[in-house]
Parts: sequence; C-alpha cells; structure tokens
Amino acid sequence: MEVAHGEGAADLRRYMAARRAACDRRIAHGRERTAAAASAFRAAILSARSLAEGNVAHREKLNRLKDQLRGLEAGLAEAMSAQVKKGSECKLTTESISNATTTNEQLRSLVSDQRARRDEYANVISHQLEAVEALEANFDVVGKKSLDEAIMWYSKFLGFRVVAGEAVKFVFNKVDMQSPDNEYMFCIKVNNDEYSLIECVPLLKDLEELVNDLNRSNDLFRFVRIMRARFQAAATKGTP
Repeated sequence: MEVAHGEGAADLRRYMAARRAACDRRIAHGRERTAAAASAFRAAILSARSLAEGNVAHREKLNRLKDQLRGLEAGLAEAMSAQVKKGSECKLTTESISNATTTNEQLRSLVSDQRARRDEYANVISHQLEAVEALEANFDVVGKKSLDEAIMWYSKFLGFRVVAGEAVKFVFNKVDMQSPDNEYMFCIKVNNDEYSLIECVPLLKDLEELVNDLNRSNDLFRFVRIMRARFQAAATKGTP
C-alpha cells in the first residue's frame, strides 16, 4: 500500500510538473505574443507617425504647389490680357494705317483732279485772254471804245457783269483758278467827271494811286482790266 501511495504521489508530482511546465510555456508564449504585439503596435505607431509627418510635408508641398499654380494662372491671365490688348492695338493700328492709306489716296486723287481742273482752267483763261487781246486790238483799229461794248466783250469772255445804280458795281468771276465761281468786285461813282472808289472786295493795295491814274487818263476800260489783273494776282498769292 505504501508503494502504491508513493507511486501515486510521484505521478501527481510529475503531472503537476508537467502542468506547471505547460503553464510556463503558455505564459512564455503569451509574453512572446504580447511582446510581438507591442512591438508591432509600436512599429504601427511609428509608421503612422511617419505617414502623418509625410502627409504634413506633402500637404505643405501641395500648398506651395497650389500657390505656384495660382501665380502661374495669374501670370498666364496677365499675359493673355496683354496679348489681347496688343492684338487689339495691332488691329487698331492696322485699321488706322488702312484708313490713312485710303485717305491719302483720296487726297492724291483730289489733288490730281484739282490740278487737272487748274490746268484746264488756266488753258481756258489763256485762250480767253488771247481772244480778249485780239478784240482789244480790233477795238483800237476800228475805234470802238465805248464802255458798253467793252463791258459786253468782258462779260462774254471773262465772267464779268456790271450792276448799275447810284454807283456802278463791277463784278468778276473766273478769277481764281482754284475757285472760279468766287466773285470779286469794286464799285465806282462818278461826280463832276471825277471817279471815286466806293467799295472794293477784297481790298487791294495802292487803290488810291490807281484811282488817281484813272482820273488822269479817263480810261475806264483800262482801269477795269487793271483791277481784274490785281484781283487775279491777289487770288494767286492768297493775299490782296
């Protein structure tokens, strides 16, 4: 019985030792798992912190990139605005040049027409003066020096008319080659066989001397020719 009891106690000790060893193994294994989990947790925390720091750095970089992008967009908008403005200015300049060219061509055409008219008018006047000189020579030969006949010839060839009244008004046109319709006039009054100049438009120089010469010569026909020549000279120079 004692032997059986002793064997039972040994088995119990072995069992308890085995159980203790198993518990120790489980405890050690638990500790290892706990340590591994703690290590993994710490690694996860470090990784999360690194990711967070990386995200912060990336966010800052992204913000800087956004700022740069906004600056580039502003610069692009300014460049496009300047380009549009330059394009508009270029278009306006082109239109101005085109308009100026058209105006210049029109002016050239107008000047050419005016020159042609001037030359034509000068040619007509030249022929008319030649005809008048021939008529005046004929007057001298035949002896027709009456004022009425002289006025008739001047009216026919040189655009001349006389307006009678208390004084006699002599009106000319076809004097200015540029503006043949412009009128020039002077008005003379006779009192006691003496001529006096009442009006002259435009006013000419040396009129008093011309009137004195008229009173000395009593040649009204010559005076009319001189006045017309003076008007023509004034129209050519642009001043009386």
